[in-house]
Amino acid sequence: MEPHLLALVATGAAAVAIIVGCASPTTSGPATDAPRQHPVHRDGDKVWIEVPGFNPGTYASSQHGSQARILQTLGETSVTYDDLICYDAFAFRTNVHEQFCPSAGHPACGYRCITRASKVIPWNMALYSALPWDKPRSDEQTITFQAQTCAAIKASIDRGVPVHYGSEEEGLIIGYADAGRRWWCVHPYHNNGKEAFWHDEAKGFAGDKWPWAVVVWTEPKPPDERADERDLLVAALKQAVDMWHSDKRHDPRDGHGYYCGDRAYAFWIERLDEIEASRAVASKGDVHGMGWCFDVIVHGRRRAAPWLRRQAAQFEGDARAQLLVAADHYDQLVQACMADVNCPWDLFQWSGEADAWPADLRRKLRRRLEAARQHDAAAIAAIEGAVHAIH
Repeated sequence: MEPHLLALVATGAAAVAIIVGCASPTTSGPATDAPRQHPVHRDGDKVWIEVPGFNPGTYASSQHGSQARILQTLGETSVTYDDLICYDAFAFRTNVHEQFCPSAGHPACGYRCITRASKVIPWNMALYSALPWDKPRSDEQTITFQAQTCAAIKASIDRGVPVHYGSEEEGLIIGYADAGRRWWCVHPYHNNGKEAFWHDEAKGFAGDKWPWAVVVWTEPKPPDERADERDLLVAALKQAVDMWHSDKRHDPRDGHGYYCGDRAYAFWIERLDEIEASRAVASKGDVHGMGWCFDVIVHGRRRAAPWLRRQAAQFEGDARAQLLVAADHYDQLVQACMADVNCPWDLFQWSGEADAWPADLRRKLRRRLEAARQHDAAAIAAIEGAVHAIH
């Protein structure tokens, strides 16, 4: 486990993600006495920072969305959400679970897209990890660990720096009470990110249990410790190519697998053909999982296209030309997927009855997946050409 990221993994069919709304286009160590980063409010023993939440339609990746919100709160304008999901190659990934579990839309599931965002973020971080598959702590160790975590959260809020927390999905601790033992939070899966809440009063992904991980941003990185963004770009592009040609990946915790890249499209289209031929029934889980994965494809490519154009500006010749070709194909992919619909989820309407996914919507989806597959293949070919030209 790398100390600079949550690496939260939703396991198999037990994981549930509910998309709401449609959007428009590490270093461990104690917190330092860095200057306060954001105005801190106090009312009795409640201490908090005013930080807006976000919903899954705005930021499909709760991990990167939480990081982006902290950057925005700290006034860090050099790194954006688009940078985070593109450097991590999440924006280029097509990933589906063999049972269409919606966990396939999470950057830590299947082919993982979680290794480079923390490198481009210009802050050091301290990780307080309590992953359920780690070696259990003794009761005494747990008490000490939780006290240390609460103290670190309190110190961070006192400095005006939100705290990143989560289990299957992630959000922000933006305040505390009881000397840091109660947490005031925002989370995309609590009322769509619209309101803050007490962690011990929430349910589901947002709270009610000790989180798998808490990440405290401790201090700005010195200039000589910041990653070379060109190196990160090349690594992201190489990962995009590798994902497209990837084999099936199994989750060691439940044995189920994820298809990625071209194989994901092939598996997905085959499943739709089986439903069309009445060899399989479209379950509510199928519709939900497919909808989430489709939404993430549109979300990622919509952001990848302008990002690649910005990156292309630093190059000349074939590298620049190939990145622009890839960006054009991603634009065309989004246009093909979104033709005549306002939201990706318009294709995944469910009446509540058995086998209740309308055939015309399934057929529309199949045609769009075929088009997306072609544009993705062309974009990856261009990206591969850009990588060769850069080197």
